[in-house]
Amino acid sequence: MLAKHDLEYEMTAQVERLRRYIHDALGWSYSSNFQRPLVLTPMLSDGLIFSRSGAFTFGGHVRGLAFGQQSFQLDDVTAVIPPKPESHKYKYDPDEFSSWDLKAFGKEETCPSNGFQGVILSLEHHTAFMGKTIIRRDRGRLNPLKVNGLKRVGFGSLEFERLFEVYSEDQVEARDLITPDFMARLIDFDEDYLGRNIQCVFLGNKFHVSLDIDDRFDFSDPFSAAEYKDASTRIVHEIGAIFYLLEKVQALQAKIGRLGPDGMEDKRGAYYRSLLENLRAAISAGKAEFDEPSHRQVKSFANTQTWQHLLLQPRV
Repeated sequence: MLAKHDLEYEMTAQVERLRRYIHDALGWSYSSNFQRPLVLTPMLSDGLIFSRSGAFTFGGHVRGLAFGQQSFQLDDVTAVIPPKPESHKYKYDPDEFSSWDLKAFGKEETCPSNGFQGVILSLEHHTAFMGKTIIRRDRGRLNPLKVNGLKRVGFGSLEFERLFEVYSEDQVEARDLITPDFMARLIDFDEDYLGRNIQCVFLGNKFHVSLDIDDRFDFSDPFSAAEYKDASTRIVHEIGAIFYLLEKVQALQAKIGRLGPDGMEDKRGAYYRSLLENLRAAISAGKAEFDEPSHRQVKSFANTQTWQHLLLQPRV
């Protein structure tokens, strides 16, 4: 018999293998503890991401093709919690933060407790652009006139301006990217539980979205499971949440073509349903390839209908 901690490690390692296997079945690649995403540096500099300790951990990385053959990558990013001060008299010292921290958050009461905990989703944008445009949360009187040389761009939507501030290298290009339809959909997504604290960057012909949604969206948790059914069902929930997020962020695209928003929504839904059909076979085959260790009693995972309706539902 394995020791308890060895058994736990074995089950966790098997879950990671199963997770990679299921992602492979979708034509995606998954890896845990991935390296720092390149877009994190400009997001830090522009005040879209924050870490009180100045450091981050990276829990997981997914890369693949979404609807419309649009390449994407998804990174799990968490600010490292700073060590507790030795003295109970410790007080916030603004000198401990770099200039971009102060520029982004201004005062102590506007700083998150520890920093960003969520995901960064990057998609290739369908429209070519040359400059850089960022969409930050509105911070009222703390909004700067410029962010790292980017000038503020004003829009006519009072509701959009109440929630967001836009800064860009090119005012004309920014308005081409951020159309009235885009603004309306971003406002709508902001009310979704996955859209919490959404901020965006148009950079390098990609559309990058940061979502500070803590552990309500976790696709790389190193959990352990004694049975295949438990492991595969939970991973299917994770995949369903990624589908949901991709649909929501892809719906933000400003130019939706001749089909209109409803037609594009139907096509996206059909695409992800087809992925579901492909995933069924992988789930069935995975039971034989990733079986539980022989010293544990196992159960068959034959009834795929029990999780079919869950796949397109996010796990909260």
